[in-house]
Amino acid sequence: MKSKIKDRPYVICHTLTSVDGKIKQTIWGLDDHHKYFEIPAAKIKADAWLVGRITMQEFSSKKKYDLSKGRTDIPKKDFVAPVKAKTWCVVIDPSGKCFWDTNKVSTETVIEVLTEKVSSQYLDHLRSRNVSYIFGGKEKLNLELVLRKLYKLFNIKVVRIDGGGHVNGSFLKAGLIDELSVVLAPLADGTIGSLTAFDAEEGYGKRKATWFKLKSVKKIFGDFLWIRYQAV
Repeated sequence: MKSKIKDRPYVICHTLTSVDGKIKQTIWGLDDHHKYFEIPAAKIKADAWLVGRITMQEFSSKKKYDLSKGRTDIPKKDFVAPVKAKTWCVVIDPSGKCFWDTNKVSTETVIEVLTEKVSSQYLDHLRSRNVSYIFGGKEKLNLELVLRKLYKLFNIKVVRIDGGGHVNGSFLKAGLIDELSVVLAPLADGTIGSLTAFDAEEGYGKRKATWFKLKSVKKIFGDFLWIRYQAV
């Protein structure tokens, strides 16, 4: 797989949606909603999977860490922990709200993506748990810069985005999605205001819609469809 942009990973966005583009809700009544997303995802070869902070807080520590005694002199520079990892999980966490007991989620090693507005005490916490982190901007993230750092510092050549509508929408708006993987559930949600697969911005503005070319379609789990698209 080759990226359109040199020196950054190939980006595959993977999502589970209803026929009207909504992300999973309890009203869907799925017996085990995880399998519909995770089984196809596991078949996508990637060096890392990437999610937003809200999703990652399901996997990170539930403890409340006291940062008041942490170091205050840590510079806002990227930190690559001295660990060996075959695969990575990347969390988009601009304000530094995820806390860690270890530097792993299942078998994947954690990389935090931050902005420079995080405190040195939080960086001290990450270092104490051997969690790598990179900076994507001072107050807002530059996602292309983030991808370039993942490629350069961690040799990540393919990344799978498993995010919600906001994370997916951010990468879509930045024009950084190379491939789209959609598990289409045979149901209509119909809920007004609930998240969709891509929530990039309100209104239309100057942004153009992103076009994709059909790559493959496979029927799975009865009447579900697994559709893969290549970005045009």
